[in-house]
Formats: sequence, C-alpha cells, structure tokens
Amino acid sequence: MAQILVIDDDPVLQQVIRLTLEAAGHTVLRCDNGRKAIDIVTYDHADLIVTDIIMPEMDGIEMVRAVRRVRPELPIVAISGGSNGNADDYLGMAKVFGASMTLTKPFRPQDLVTAIAELLENGSG
Repeated sequence: MAQILVIDDDPVLQQVIRLTLEAAGHTVLRCDNGRKAIDIVTYDHADLIVTDIIMPEMDGIEMVRAVRRVRPELPIVAISGGSNGNADDYLGMAKVFGASMTLTKPFRPQDLVTAIAELLENGSG
C-alpha cells in the first residue's frame, strides 16, 4: 500500500485519519503544519498527501503550491471545515492551486479511503 502524509493541526482528527488509513493498509507520516510538510515531501518519500487548509505557520493552500513546485505528480487531498462556513471557498482555492481532490469536514472515513484509492489507482497528481 501507500505511504501517506497527513497534515492537520488538530491532533484528534490527525489521529482518526491515521487510524483509518492504517486500517486500510497504508503507512502514515504526520505533521501539524505546511512548513514541516514541505521538509517531509522534499526529504522523505510520500505517495500522497492529505492536508487541512487552515493551519498555523503555513496554510494548506501555500503548502499545495510549494509541493507542486517540487513534486508536481504527487496526489493531494485537501480537507477543510472552513472558517465561518467558508469551507467550499477554501477548498475551491486549493483545487485552483493544485489539490487533486477535496473533502469538506466532517466527512465519513470511508469517503477519504475511497478518494485515496481512486487517486492512487489513477496516479493523479
């Protein structure tokens, strides 16, 4: 299966996603902001990224743009509950800047597993 980098500043959601993906057979790397994620993507192997949008230090949109410069082929799933009900706006911007797929929080764990399987099968970056 794949090695997946999960980026979210919410430790509870990060843990839920990790357990869900490990149950599906994946290996999971984790961090809590986009800046740390760039280091992992640059110096470590990841087959796919799952990233929150609203995070400290470097948000998910900036991170998506930076990843596209160093690993344009890497599939990215952007997730967000938004702020003040603006999840669709944030996720739309993430798509414009290179996210392969988006999910609005809260989402069912199976929806994330299905999205990841589709991206890995299609090799979509």
